[in-house]
Amino acid sequence: MSNNLLNVIKEVFSTYNYSVSASQQGFDLIAEKPGNRVGIKLVDDASADDLKTLLDGLKGNDIKVLFITMASFSDEVKKLCGQRDVLLWDRAELERQIGKAVLSGCDTAAPPKDLIRPSGDFSSLTGELYARSTPSPQKPMPDKVDAVEADEEPVKKKAKARPAPEPEGVAIPLHAIPIRIKASDAVKISGAIGRAEDVEVSLKFIPFWKYSYSLDVQSKYRDLTIPLSSKGSKIINAINKQISPAPAADPVESVELPDAPYNVEESVVTQEEANAMAIKNIIEENTKTVRFKGTQGEAAIVEHKKFQPRPQDIEMSMELLYIPFWAVRSHKGYMEINAYDGKPTKMPIDDGAEIL
Repeated sequence: MSNNLLNVIKEVFSTYNYSVSASQQGFDLIAEKPGNRVGIKLVDDASADDLKTLLDGLKGNDIKVLFITMASFSDEVKKLCGQRDVLLWDRAELERQIGKAVLSGCDTAAPPKDLIRPSGDFSSLTGELYARSTPSPQKPMPDKVDAVEADEEPVKKKAKARPAPEPEGVAIPLHAIPIRIKASDAVKISGAIGRAEDVEVSLKFIPFWKYSYSLDVQSKYRDLTIPLSSKGSKIINAINKQISPAPAADPVESVELPDAPYNVEESVVTQEEANAMAIKNIIEENTKTVRFKGTQGEAAIVEHKKFQPRPQDIEMSMELLYIPFWAVRSHKGYMEINAYDGKPTKMPIDDGAEIL
């Protein structure tokens, strides 16, 4: 594994106030904070026997173990780690945790007190940063007991058991179109791709520059008045620069996350570039060519005149908006599906590049 990956993992744990040190006891990294000590081991293609040897050497040690791979873990390894309460991050989970750690830097809320829950479930590591805290139920007060003789035991009423609070949804602060389509529905929409045994589903938040404009110009030529009036909204894909109609859905400021790997893609197109693209598109769509017929002497004359608005004639507002898409892949193919309306995309909504 490269030093670059080690540095990224250091940053993820540092986000949660862990001090990270170099290798000890056969681990690549040790992450520590009060109440938690995590040994991190990066593996390429480790067998269950290899991991068992490392775990056997840790008997009697209170360190928690996390194995990370850029590939995937075999069923044998998963079974072993499940028996030993070992945490596993495969490539999809690693991408998810890196994305959540990056987003946490955009939030002003305090980081969670505990990185690892007693259950050993690591999939919601950074999700806890956004989860709203639920106050612990207070202990029931003992009922008042009348005075009794010294040799008698007071009788206490049993306190009624209180139901555990329901877990609340995890959300991230993002100006985005809400998610309405479930992962299971996206798999069905993908057809044969989703019916394969090796199907994988993840969520992408793609950045778009949404612009709304209005135009009302009266162009004059000779004794004619040519109206150039229009208004509307469109979006510009901030990665591949495609322009398309704006979605009718109202955006939200906080997105409820499903239980699936996700990634918030980075904008490539700047607002200045998007503004120039929008103005050019508005001018092109509202350009009119008018044909004039006339005579000069006995000759018939046809004249074509082009009318188009100027940039200063356009009133426009712009905002960065994220739209969620389900990415469904298997050995039978790949499909991207709008997570709001369930419509498959005709072409990749990012730049088409994929890290394998």
